[in-house]
Amino acid sequence: MSSADPSVDRRKVLQGIAGASIVGMAGCLGGDDDDEVDIDPALERNEIDVDEIQDGGTLEVSIPRDSIDDYDAAESSAAEDTAVFSLVYDNLLTTDAEGTTELWMAEEYDAVDSQNVDYEDYEEYMREEEIVEIDGGIPIFDLDDDLNLVLLQHPEDLEGAEEGDEVRVLTRHEAEDAVDDGVYGTQVSGRLHEGIEFHNGDECTAGDIVGSYDRYVGSTNQGQVFDAFMYAEAPDGDDGYEFNLYSLEPDAAAFVELPPIDLFPEEHHDLGPGELEPRAGGPVPVGTGPYEIAEFDEGSVLRLERTDNYWVEEVGLENLPDYDGPADFPERPAIEEINVRFVPESSQRSAALEDGDLDVTYELASDARNNFMQSDDFDVSAQESTGYKFMQFPLEDTDEGGAFAEAEVRQAVSALMPRQTIVDVVEQGWGSPAQAPIPEPASDFGTAMGYDELIEQEFAYSVEPDEERATELIEQSSFEAPIEVTIQTNADDDERIDKMSLVVDQLNQSGLFDAELETPAALGDWTTGDLYTDEAHIDDAENNACAVIGLATGFDPHGYIEAIHDPENWNGCCNFYFPPGTFDDEFVDLLNGCRFGADVAEDPDLRRERYDEFWEAHTDLMANTIVDYSLTTLTFNEDVAGVNCHPNTQSIFTYAVYAPLDEQIAYLDR
Repeated sequence: MSSADPSVDRRKVLQGIAGASIVGMAGCLGGDDDDEVDIDPALERNEIDVDEIQDGGTLEVSIPRDSIDDYDAAESSAAEDTAVFSLVYDNLLTTDAEGTTELWMAEEYDAVDSQNVDYEDYEEYMREEEIVEIDGGIPIFDLDDDLNLVLLQHPEDLEGAEEGDEVRVLTRHEAEDAVDDGVYGTQVSGRLHEGIEFHNGDECTAGDIVGSYDRYVGSTNQGQVFDAFMYAEAPDGDDGYEFNLYSLEPDAAAFVELPPIDLFPEEHHDLGPGELEPRAGGPVPVGTGPYEIAEFDEGSVLRLERTDNYWVEEVGLENLPDYDGPADFPERPAIEEINVRFVPESSQRSAALEDGDLDVTYELASDARNNFMQSDDFDVSAQESTGYKFMQFPLEDTDEGGAFAEAEVRQAVSALMPRQTIVDVVEQGWGSPAQAPIPEPASDFGTAMGYDELIEQEFAYSVEPDEERATELIEQSSFEAPIEVTIQTNADDDERIDKMSLVVDQLNQSGLFDAELETPAALGDWTTGDLYTDEAHIDDAENNACAVIGLATGFDPHGYIEAIHDPENWNGCCNFYFPPGTFDDEFVDLLNGCRFGADVAEDPDLRRERYDEFWEAHTDLMANTIVDYSLTTLTFNEDVAGVNCHPNTQSIFTYAVYAPLDEQIAYLDR
């Protein structure tokens, strides 16, 4: 079979794969599955006339879950939660539809200094702590101090360290002394707009920025916040507006990575992780965003009301440094209420939208989206997403199984990936096949080349199965064909299952593999119960099983490589298989050198060049391979005007409803 020809009949697969759901939607809006759907109109912006904006009304939206996972932003790791609560919490910065970071609640904000420091510079500030446990090769300490955690461990003390040994560490409590002496990596300084109020009427000041970090200590999102962050201070006092943020190392991404994920009012600073949970008797979340929580009931009701003290009205759009729109653009959202419905099944969301129970929804099946596109009563807005699907291989060399310990086997699986067919058949054009290890919207700082040049490099992924190359690779390995392998993905995503069915079919048709598909559980149960465990990298290696899920981390390129490779992120999203010691020092140094160091912090072009080196190493190692890139989409009825989609799913609602720096506002016309 020629590698230039796709080995799967796309039309036959389209007729057979996930047949029930496709037939169920076919024709319900008068659509025809045999028609080619032009998605280009969905990628165009929907423009509105400011003079025609209508104020008020209730917008009915849905998320693809049966409830909010966690009302506490410090604890929640679900993108769907963030999509909702980004309407409640505003931040220092925001990102437009092109991925440009802009000042929002911050009137001033800049990375002012970077300097080369390493553990030796912090030695005099370190204290000794006893290792109480070693979990998967990672030392665990029991700090007596409140709201404290270890920021840095002395590497010389870690060599051969065992439970009970003393190790020199830098904790949050010593960080202030280091900063006072001028020992830090990068400093970001800024100033809040005066007059910003939380929904409870308290003014948001620099003290709230400093205090918000406390909420993440011991939380699910602790690693995300304290990955680079070291210390925050309010030089004019807690009631002032100026703030300084410091990183432990010189950090090229400090500008976007150092602020806390969300800002909390003073009355919430002392709440532990998970205690900001009204369903468990805790307080209701309070932010500075355009909407506040008005009513909630587990799994059935979450109603948001437009706040009556929105800070943009107080500060004025003309006083926002990055606003250059018309003088008469509204200074608050037009929509008065947002009713969030919980509809986990895609087919149910489609039916609710068609029946008029929903105004806006997302993550519909591609065939349903096509039908809505062809209807005069509905529309779709789409953006190239910051997300992708990826396959991760366990690299452990086990006595039983262990096929994925050999790079040639991993590379062969990637070479056989029918990426174009996956996009054509399952996504029906609502996406693109992965050719580079990073999506285009996140590539600004991720390559010194143009993106078109990056995907033409020798190390780029093939979009069609390359059976000839795969055969060469298996012959170079120590395994004989066919190699038994298992492709795993989550049970609650029909389209992802369909995509991996195509991969399994392709692997088997090649004769090089004897592959099967397994769907162990829904995503949350699978990741927490199986993948985020100390045994996953051994168990799955013995079974020649790899894992396939999705990832979206925003517009900075480092989020992608860090999430799926960094050994320090093992058992966190989304490193299931690579504990410390998995990769050699050269690979880890190359990974870290793309972001950390005064040289890349001060020279964006050098940072881009470093990533180009890393992409080649990434695809040569093939610990992960990328399957496809998504389009983020919103599907809505004709009653909603001005809807435009954001590339990041987590910003999908707040951007569509009100993003004045992009002159974006939606309103109800009914």
